[in-house]
Amino acid sequence: MRRIVTALAIAASTLVPGALRAQSVDSTIAVRSGARFELQSVSGSVRIRAWNRSQIRVQAESDGARVDLDASSSGVSVRAIPHRGEGDVDFTISVPVGTPLEVHAISADIDASAVCGPVRLGSISGGVTLVCATGDVEVESVSGDVSATDIRDGHTEISSTSGDVEVRQVKGSLTARSVSGDVSLERVDGDDVGVETVSGEIGFSGPIHGSGRYRFRSHSGDVTVRTEGDLSATVSVSTFSGDLESDWPITINPGGGRGRMHGQDWEFTVGNGGARLNLESFSGTIYLRRGSSPRRED
Repeated sequence: MRRIVTALAIAASTLVPGALRAQSVDSTIAVRSGARFELQSVSGSVRIRAWNRSQIRVQAESDGARVDLDASSSGVSVRAIPHRGEGDVDFTISVPVGTPLEVHAISADIDASAVCGPVRLGSISGGVTLVCATGDVEVESVSGDVSATDIRDGHTEISSTSGDVEVRQVKGSLTARSVSGDVSLERVDGDDVGVETVSGEIGFSGPIHGSGRYRFRSHSGDVTVRTEGDLSATVSVSTFSGDLESDWPITINPGGGRGRMHGQDWEFTVGNGGARLNLESFSGTIYLRRGSSPRRED
């Protein structure tokens, strides 16, 4: 792999003595099928789009940071190196459809769309937006919102510590987490789904497959599950001071049989009980609804 240090198509200027140096980078590298793209940045922004070429193009506008590229036909690695801890870089990246992506940033927003390959995206204080991925996906932010749409054929992990999490049109297994944000899942079609938040609300819509395992847990927020199609599941409900509202018939029988109750824990069966559906909220209301919209309840 050859190393290219910001001297590829760079224009540099010094505005005043001691000022940070402004740089522009524009480099295009021919790559073979399956080539990877990796990027590490500190601050600024990252925008990634797909194009119909066997090339990766890196465009960057830097306010003082140095941009290093390692490139070969099997992949491109880019790193932004700040000058004395300062220097934003705004990246615009073009890659072939299906390129595996790995992008990490500290305070930069990340926006990746239409690439439709395996993805790992992470930002500490920036937001992360992903549209279209295939295969395993990891998307996370510490203090920013996270949004992911159109993911299929793999396992998806989505998380934010203090931001909201929004996921739409996922086919495959899914894990979604937030500490103080809401988690909204629309049109999720998987047989292994786990969702957790501490002080936010959870909304889910999608089919509940007969052999699936589904876990929804919030400490102080409401949990709303809207099932698409028929429901056939053993449903476990746990709450301390919250309520349960269900559009599906519930039979609670403390002595056994179709359902059972112990303290604030209930278990009941809908249909033949094939799926396992666990619903938990310490102080929020749990809603088990028919229908496909995960809108929150009043």
